[in-house]
Amino acid sequence: MSATSSRRRPPAVPDASTAGDDTSPWVRVAVIGRPHGVHGELRVWPDNPASTLLFEDIPLRLHHEGKPPRPITIDAIRDTGDALLVMFAGVADREGAATLTHGALEVPRDVLPQLEDGEFYHIDVIGAAVLDADTGAHLGTVKAFTETSVDVLVVATERGEVLVPILADIVPSIGEEPGIVRVRNLDDWR
Repeated sequence: MSATSSRRRPPAVPDASTAGDDTSPWVRVAVIGRPHGVHGELRVWPDNPASTLLFEDIPLRLHHEGKPPRPITIDAIRDTGDALLVMFAGVADREGAATLTHGALEVPRDVLPQLEDGEFYHIDVIGAAVLDADTGAHLGTVKAFTETSVDVLVVATERGEVLVPILADIVPSIGEEPGIVRVRNLDDWR
């Protein structure tokens, strides 16, 4: 989406049949930031800035830590290039918007686009065990991803965090085995 892209959705009531559907696990796709202006608009930070998923008409729920998730509907959305600016149904002022701040936006896993061979979702790798590709020894756990000119794994080890570039000769296996990432020469990146 370009910096001027926007979409206004017709008012809708979330479908109660999908709001609590556990046949597909729900996954976080964005986090809500602070209000923007006085009319209920909020900054939203997608976990994948290249994704257009929030521009689609899909089931969506809001999840605040310590509270049960609840269905939520996007009325209008626009991409500023820096963040998404979103208006949610039933939120018409800054005070109402502020109650959504720091909430996570989640979608059912089955609405995510199908992956091509060799692709993976970050959410499937966060928390994965990092094993030595040659010996199978446990080296750490994937804590996060960061982006430079290439994607980089943030691996929590006994000696602290290690940043490992996701390159075929360094990370020969990622996403193929559930819960496992295989790396070579981890000590080179300490």
